[in-house]
Amino acid sequence: MTVMKTSMRNFVAHKGRMALSAVAVLLSVAFVCGTLVFTDTMNTTFDKLFAATSSDVTVSPKGASDTGETTSGNGKPPVMPGDVVGKVRQAQGVKLAEGAVFSTSVTVVDADKDSLSPSGGGPTIVGNWNANEARTMKITEGAAPRNSGQIMVDADTADKHGLKVGDEIGVISAVGTHTAKISGVTAFQVTNPGAAVFYLDTKAAQDILVGESDVFTNVNVTAAAGVSDDRLKQNVTAALGGDYKVQTAKETADAGQKDVGEFLNVMKYAMLGFAGIAFLVGIFLIINTFSMLVAQRTREIGLMRAIGSSRKQVNRSVLVEALLLGVVGSVLGVAAGVGIAVGLMKLMGMTGMNLSTDDLTVAWTTPVIGLVLGVVVTVLAAYLPARRAGKVSPMAALRDAGAPTDTRAGVVRAVLGLLLTGGGMFGLYLASAADKASEGSLWLGLGVVLSLIGFVVIGPLLAGGVVRVLGAVVLRAFGPVGRMAERNALRNPRRTGATGAA
Repeated sequence: MTVMKTSMRNFVAHKGRMALSAVAVLLSVAFVCGTLVFTDTMNTTFDKLFAATSSDVTVSPKGASDTGETTSGNGKPPVMPGDVVGKVRQAQGVKLAEGAVFSTSVTVVDADKDSLSPSGGGPTIVGNWNANEARTMKITEGAAPRNSGQIMVDADTADKHGLKVGDEIGVISAVGTHTAKISGVTAFQVTNPGAAVFYLDTKAAQDILVGESDVFTNVNVTAAAGVSDDRLKQNVTAALGGDYKVQTAKETADAGQKDVGEFLNVMKYAMLGFAGIAFLVGIFLIINTFSMLVAQRTREIGLMRAIGSSRKQVNRSVLVEALLLGVVGSVLGVAAGVGIAVGLMKLMGMTGMNLSTDDLTVAWTTPVIGLVLGVVVTVLAAYLPARRAGKVSPMAALRDAGAPTDTRAGVVRAVLGLLLTGGGMFGLYLASAADKASEGSLWLGLGVVLSLIGFVVIGPLLAGGVVRVLGAVVLRAFGPVGRMAERNALRNPRRTGATGAA
């Protein structure tokens, strides 16, 4: 209990200095939690999207990808004959079957020949208006296209480019260029994944996207009441033989989620890399903070030892302070992480991907991971200063507090710092020279970590020179105060270098 009281008193007494380390913990945990919340929310959003847009069973050509976006070598989507729709309708358990035609290998331009493709890298999709699309899209203005001279556009694209009913736009495909006037505007009833979507009538879509009549890129099948998707798939496969790819809604959604997951993983690990850097910097700040606190309290710790406190009690007192710091910083970091995730969602909205905060997903594991990481890293970083505090002898109560025990940076430390920094710079050079991102990412990560550690190790060596230059150029203008500041910084280059490096 005495250790806890002492730790609480010291924590409050040095709250100003603790605040810097608390901010480091907060930012580190916020990066981790923000990344996890953001990616979980993206997964939730796309799960809902794929679940809403997938028909009970989808039939597509053998050459199509699981998501149906693969095109053949001539730039046209793989297709199947129109009589497939009739065969599917005859399968047992089928309530509705309709042919669909769509392509992502297209370019759509306005009357001034400016591209209408999403700026955020999302796909441009042109297809026929059908019942499956009507489940997730709502016509808010005008009407669906009825002939080859009409086309419908999604509301997000219309708003972004100032398009309205009656405007003329052009569709450029492998078949050629086709112009049509906007007949209507339709809005997403689910999250827009950042795509620009245009709808033609069925015959026009076949002619413009494929150049053939009575062909489809896929068939959307709806199950009759009481028929499961798996059973419907079996029936449709039996009716068609093994010449086509048949997928249930779950299989189609899983394929789409897999593609999205690969993209999200790249984003997730890149963002966690920043979190790792933040933790690394936080570790140095925490070590430095507790080292200075221990140095300042040398006489106080010596007095505690003189009246009977053991090394373990002194050590435990410092670690309890670190525990308090870790808990406070981590709790605030978890809350800040949710804020970062919301901010990232707003940022994605600016690129055309409208993520709703209604889908904000905070899994129970996210705050647990944040708290555990923040507390463990803080306590481990404070372990060395805590051990140093435990070694303070009772005689330290008679000495000047805070006197530096070692003001020399050390030749070995300088050489090691130069080697680490040089290795880090070489890693960054190899990353910039790599031909593939997958090869460069390893060198990039290694170069960043080695450079950071190298700068921290070499910090005391650099500190003396930097402070002297600043003293000659800047501090001398402040007279005696500037000279006193310069001498104080040079009094313990290890402390100054560690602070500056962090």
